[in-house]
Amino acid sequence: MRNKRTETLLNILYNTSWFLVLAGALFKLQHWPYGTSLLWFGFIFGSIISSIQNMQLKKRIRELEAKIPPIDDKDIF
Repeated sequence: MRNKRTETLLNILYNTSWFLVLAGALFKLQHWPYGTSLLWFGFIFGSIISSIQNMQLKKRIRELEAKIPPIDDKDIF
């Protein structure tokens, strides 16, 4: 199972990326400087965190599939 600290850290980083996106959108709406930069950093940061979580999920799925015994065709019919 995944480490609880790693899971918590990834959730904090993911929430930080969404905060950057929302702050960037607010900056763009108010015509304040650096709105575009905040949006880009938030989207890129969120994409990186999502890819890391996706790789961890695929690893966990492979681990669980290895535990399942193979099914013969005779068992199906």
